[in-house]
Amino acid sequence: MSSCPPLGFGGKYYALSPNGGACVRQTSFFGGKAVLNQGVGYSVILGFGAFFALFTSFLVWLEKRYVGSRHTSEWFNTAGRNVKTGLIASVIVSQWTWAATILQSSNVAWEYGVSGPFWYASGATIQVLLFGVMAIEIKRKAPHAHTICEIVRARWGTAAHIVFLIFCFMTNIIVTAMLLLGGSAVVNALTGVNIYAASFLIPLGVIVYTLAGGLKATFLASYIHSVIVHVVLVVFIYLVYTASSELGSPGVVYRHLQKVVSKTRTCQEPINHNGQSCGPVSGNYNGSYLTMLSSGGLVFGIINIVGNFGTVFVDNGYWVSAIAARPSSTHKGYLLGGLVWFAVPFSLATSLGLGALALDLPITESEASHGLVPAATAIALMGKTGSVLLLTMLFMAVTSAGSAELIAVSSLCTYDIYRTYINPRATGKQILRVSRTVILGFGCFMGLLAVILNKAGVSLGWMYLAMGVIIGSAVIPIAFMLLWRKANSFGAILGATSGCVLGIVTWLSVAKIEYGRVDLDSTNRNAPMLAGNLVSILSGGAIHAVCSIIWPQNYDWETTKEITAVEKDKSDLPPEEFKEEKLMRAKSWIIKWGVGFTIVIVIIWPLLSLPPKEFSKGYFTFWAVIAIAWGTIGSIVIVALPLIESWGTIRSVCAGMFTNDTLMEKLEEINIKLTSIVSAIPEAERIYLLELERNKKAESTPQQQVLPSA
Repeated sequence: MSSCPPLGFGGKYYALSPNGGACVRQTSFFGGKAVLNQGVGYSVILGFGAFFALFTSFLVWLEKRYVGSRHTSEWFNTAGRNVKTGLIASVIVSQWTWAATILQSSNVAWEYGVSGPFWYASGATIQVLLFGVMAIEIKRKAPHAHTICEIVRARWGTAAHIVFLIFCFMTNIIVTAMLLLGGSAVVNALTGVNIYAASFLIPLGVIVYTLAGGLKATFLASYIHSVIVHVVLVVFIYLVYTASSELGSPGVVYRHLQKVVSKTRTCQEPINHNGQSCGPVSGNYNGSYLTMLSSGGLVFGIINIVGNFGTVFVDNGYWVSAIAARPSSTHKGYLLGGLVWFAVPFSLATSLGLGALALDLPITESEASHGLVPAATAIALMGKTGSVLLLTMLFMAVTSAGSAELIAVSSLCTYDIYRTYINPRATGKQILRVSRTVILGFGCFMGLLAVILNKAGVSLGWMYLAMGVIIGSAVIPIAFMLLWRKANSFGAILGATSGCVLGIVTWLSVAKIEYGRVDLDSTNRNAPMLAGNLVSILSGGAIHAVCSIIWPQNYDWETTKEITAVEKDKSDLPPEEFKEEKLMRAKSWIIKWGVGFTIVIVIIWPLLSLPPKEFSKGYFTFWAVIAIAWGTIGSIVIVALPLIESWGTIRSVCAGMFTNDTLMEKLEEINIKLTSIVSAIPEAERIYLLELERNKKAESTPQQQVLPSA
């Protein structure tokens, strides 16, 4: 190895070939060998799972005992519709931080350079920012809804209800598949835990605490997961750009990116002693990783935008979070959540993804497509400690987003199938029982699905890019449902179904035309994915718009406002929260800021980064500083704000635990007094009637009349 001159810091990944003529690159970073032993893997999966199951259930019990929450079916599925801004933002960040957020974002950095993390982050942030408008609209037009499909049925009837119910289920299945494909692949690569065992064990703890506490347990767990994810995020950012002995500054990262800038990912040829490489990065300006002029990065960005509109607008989990938020917190929570989430893929991939390039790690395309780029960088810089940190971060992301999917599916099955078609007069206890049954059943299905997809050879990257083709056609019809009174049911059904079929046909046809075959490899290429995604979302919206213009519905949203709750819990929200004027101001606010930030991160920022063409050292340093600052500030906000907003509740719980002066005990005392008063009413009524009779008899002698003494 000493005979080979180092290429960047990757010299240790080269060795002389047997004939001694050239320095040959290692064929794989992992080489099928796990860095950690299986005991660590099982400890993380089972240990963390058990801890969060117990700890989150304990927090839910504390809230019930010391705050007085009533654990009804409404509370189980809507968290009381009273969640504040900080916790909503934390939930959005946690719910939107998939395995793909951590893994796929670094993969596109490894493929396209600096443009990859940016387009991943911006292309998946704008949906959350714009969804804030939908969140306000659901408060205005369907204040008692439990799911998005309930609103579809109330406006468009049974046929549309069934169609969009299928699209929502497909979205949940796709998201769940990505979570477990990425999670099981990394657990297997780092610890050697059987990939199929990991697929079943990862959801186990999630099932337990979701069964115990429903949506509120999911929210509490999401906050804890967000804290851990952001702590590890900050560690990795500062490791790459300030603390690492091998990198340690933006300048060093820049210098070594320049040294490997001309190597392509498909190059399998030996590296000669003079360091001559096989060729440039295809599609990037001058073949550089240090440029936003990247055709591959731009195409990925478009695919990313289209696909993620589907997994926000068609995922019932985001509608459930909007339903759970208090009206004054909804729009702020989604805007803040989107801006903080931007830092997760952008800052992390700008660190670990570009770090893999700067270190010139011998990562194969197969390893990258399975999400192993950040794991390789973490191991190269920190050894086993890095792999444990990444494994912990990944487990938090998978389980937190997984619990949101469990609640989303549970709500759909409970309210849109059981309460709608099986038992319309279902009681709260029946709803609660069905909700928990579905959570258990879908949790088991999650593991089985991951096993099937792993057997079929489907990777995280393929599933991530394909999701927009399959579900993108339903995005615009769902948006029209709450935003456009003329949108009709026929156009919605035709647009969603036809758009999906046209998108899939286009996707497969382009793969066949361009590459002469239709398989997982050809359908995973940029051209077929781009064509399929665009045709799906645009044709679905165009068909619905044309049909609605020709046959307008002219809807007034009265039937959506008539959706009723199963159990009517008394709300502690002031009446001002529900005033139309206040909600309209909130809508104007989120349109202004949501659209404004969307224009900034999708149009203005990319345009401003084009004039430099290939980044200079100073420009890249500025880029890295933005990533560091955004990651740091976002982490501080998302950790501190929920605690600040809930400080009164935290103090009440602590006071109750240590003084035993609990709200529940007070309520019991009041209940005893009320019971005694109620039981005394019949006796008081009997006395009153007797005295009234005495008065009637004494009417002839007014001077002796006895007045009733009620």
